[in-house]
Amino acid sequence: MTKVLVAVSGGVDSVVLLDRVIRTGMEVGVAHVHHGLRPESDEEYRFVQRLAASYGVPFHGKRLTFPDGGSQASYRTARYAFFEQVMQKFGYTQLMTAHHADDQLETVLIQLQRNVIEVTGIPERRPFAGGELVRPLLSEPKRELIAYAKRYGLEWREDASNATTEYLRNQVRHQIVPQLLASQPDLVQVVSETALHQRELWRTRYRQMENWIQDNVRLEMKAFHVKSDNLMCLNPVERYTVGRLLSMRYGVEMGTAIDRLLTSAQGSGHFDLEGPWGLRKQDGLLSLQATGQSLLAPHKQVVTTFPAHVVFGTTLFSLDVEDDTDGIPLEEIELPLIIRSVEAGDAMKLSIGTKKVARIFIDAKIPREKRPFVPLVVDATGRIIAIVGVRVSDFPDKSGAMCPRLMVK
Repeated sequence: MTKVLVAVSGGVDSVVLLDRVIRTGMEVGVAHVHHGLRPESDEEYRFVQRLAASYGVPFHGKRLTFPDGGSQASYRTARYAFFEQVMQKFGYTQLMTAHHADDQLETVLIQLQRNVIEVTGIPERRPFAGGELVRPLLSEPKRELIAYAKRYGLEWREDASNATTEYLRNQVRHQIVPQLLASQPDLVQVVSETALHQRELWRTRYRQMENWIQDNVRLEMKAFHVKSDNLMCLNPVERYTVGRLLSMRYGVEMGTAIDRLLTSAQGSGHFDLEGPWGLRKQDGLLSLQATGQSLLAPHKQVVTTFPAHVVFGTTLFSLDVEDDTDGIPLEEIELPLIIRSVEAGDAMKLSIGTKKVARIFIDAKIPREKRPFVPLVVDATGRIIAIVGVRVSDFPDKSGAMCPRLMVK
């Protein structure tokens, strides 16, 4: 029997979803994440807790905290990590979320604005946590969900942050969508159906390109080789699809590298990818290769007290706390500190946003074979606070103030 975990924020969409799923007779649990970003969050947490109790179903709640405030992406990642933990611990086979047709329209518009290639909106389902993530309301406009809630006398909470235009999605929701609906009232349904059709087209395209890869690419455990001419015979969308499939297979993004090497006038070339990976064009072949150097990198180390003297491969450095106006504010980091090598996807927070560590290495002209031996200092929240000898993360709070600061020397 399907055991469903319903993600409930307390808004009308998720309240309607929970009520409908419970009416089906399935075994249900409720998951709620307290983001701690608004004064109302405490009451919303208690409301969802009471709601679960009123239906007689289990409640699973968690409060998230990020010392540096956190981005929308970091909260989303933490939220779904919690859902995954609950599913695996308590044996849920499906996670259901309350995305609806209006969300679909907004997502398609955002994808168009960002000029992405796969304008497919939100998928109805996908694998997740050993089961699947399902969005049963995706074809229904929000007005129908509100009508359902009123018809059955359901209670819900309004998230005041949804009314702001601070985020792109809210800008689309409040400034663009009303104008579009004024001229085409059925746009929500039209876009929802079109997105569904596009997803079917992309599913077919991926299946076709999987067959192409089997026929044209020599696949190895840590490498592949394909004739450049064969790739150039594909149209741009097909090459993009091949790049996505290979990126997913080897766990490293390589779409941009494939395009640049193929379109380069040079007969040979090399493109550094994240981690130990590199893409090379030579003698009519495009090849992915792993250097293997990361396997020889020093082991992770844990620092819990200061001063600390660290030996990381051939690098010796110290970590100490001093009252100063320069350095890393001690209250901005969380112990213990981890000293480790670069990992795929690593990014450092800077005053202008975030920047991938792989790109920082490239800009600093650090040879690829030496990068696994450069120590990264990471705090307990996962934030990279220093790349020893290369760069320190930006901490704008208390900048220039005399306070206890971590010194990396």
